[in-house]
Amino acid sequence: MAFSLDIRGDKAHHLPLLVIIYIASHFPFVLSGFGEIDATKIAVSVIDIINHGPHAAFANYYFTDVVPLYIAYLKLCMKLVNYDYSYLPLVMNYTNAVAGTLTVIPAYLLIRRLWNNSIIAFCTVFVLIFSPSYYQAGLMGFPHLISLFFLLVSLNFYLAAIDHIHKRTAYLFMVFSAVFLTVAFLFKSDIVLVSGIYIGLLFVRIVKDKDKIAGGLLIIIISSLMFIVCRGMILGTTGGTTMSGEGLSKWYEYSISIPHTPRHFIRQAAPIVYGAGIVTSCLGSVLLVYFLLNKRLDILAFIVSWAAVPTLFWLVLIGNNARHNMFSVLPLIAIIIVFFHEKLPRYTIVLSLFLVLANYFITAPSYSILKPSGNLLQSNLLLEERMQMFRSRAREISSMPEKKIAVLGTFHNAHVVYDLMISSPSYEAVKIGREHYKMLIGDREYMFFYFVVIKPEDIEKGASELTKEYNLSDYVFVSASYDLQSLDALGLKTKKIDIIKRAEL
Repeated sequence: MAFSLDIRGDKAHHLPLLVIIYIASHFPFVLSGFGEIDATKIAVSVIDIINHGPHAAFANYYFTDVVPLYIAYLKLCMKLVNYDYSYLPLVMNYTNAVAGTLTVIPAYLLIRRLWNNSIIAFCTVFVLIFSPSYYQAGLMGFPHLISLFFLLVSLNFYLAAIDHIHKRTAYLFMVFSAVFLTVAFLFKSDIVLVSGIYIGLLFVRIVKDKDKIAGGLLIIIISSLMFIVCRGMILGTTGGTTMSGEGLSKWYEYSISIPHTPRHFIRQAAPIVYGAGIVTSCLGSVLLVYFLLNKRLDILAFIVSWAAVPTLFWLVLIGNNARHNMFSVLPLIAIIIVFFHEKLPRYTIVLSLFLVLANYFITAPSYSILKPSGNLLQSNLLLEERMQMFRSRAREISSMPEKKIAVLGTFHNAHVVYDLMISSPSYEAVKIGREHYKMLIGDREYMFFYFVVIKPEDIEKGASELTKEYNLSDYVFVSASYDLQSLDALGLKTKKIDIIKRAEL
């Protein structure tokens, strides 16, 4: 079935039904806590920016310069609740639940317009709702899902502009498209990786109008420039990683890791595969070859222009996470549903349901945010338990009676910082290293160190180096990530708490 402008077989109940399915499958399971480290880091940044301005110690604890509008939104929300920061997790999580619900609408409209068929649109969005990375994104707070909503709205206006025969109306639609794409960038700027779809749709629609072709390029360029201008207006002057060429180059130098062994490649690719669903990823890969052999250039232009760059980008960046490639799940599902509809049109809905169930049964329930399971509901219960565990360890550390405490870890430190901030508003904080921080609360001092252990002996070596550099001999060392018992032999003071297993981080 080729792309077309004539929408046939439209079913008025499809879109409302999808919205109901999303609400019923998500809202009862929204997390009460952060659920992941980066969301916690964003919350810490928001609190410190509100308390101490754009140059606060934790202002760039997460890359706030890539989520400027999200920071502004959360600051406004905190003002509305009289700066009760304990509400931050709920605000962030339910914002995503609402954004996910709204995303259903432009996703459905976009696919329906592209394939002139409401069955294809319904089944594509239905499978999307239950794809692991997309489902999980609707339960916890992070701006990827909000950004995806505005991208889809922008693409709907852009497609309407391409299809419209009256140039003035087409130009107006392109203006709206650029505005919504700018907003998408401001909520999460790495959505720029999928901007190739604005060029891909020109090939899909076989557009020959030079003004419309130029319009597609201008939308990307203008939105990118507006993002840079608006980011500065929202955040002010800040030392964020992407605010300067030097900072960005250093980050890339640290982060890029080209897969050089099969094991390394599998580790990098696993979040991408699990995020879409294992069966979805495997079937989609096979169908890419199928459409290539059958010279379906329209479908190939659609998915490659949308998904190729972000997929390759996250294959080579360390710390890959299922949500990183969430933007690319929709086109992958779409080509699968198109194949179902072309080969067995009467069974498209049934086959779509089987696809969801196959993803459900092929993986065991998991609390992982790196490689989420298709077994969604049970996985969410495990994720909730994991979040509660993080919260309890953070409170255990923040309530320690010792006056000088050195916290060693990576994934858990932000939870401790957040707990201290909401319980002690008069804190003072200073950044003392690349990712090291010091907090003063009354007569207590907390030192937080980004501490990565590859081999067991790294604990003693790393702690010894930190002790010399920061004069920590009279500090009590504690960690929710690592067993520090071996530090006793170095004459360092430690306090034991239950360790969160690495697999649970």
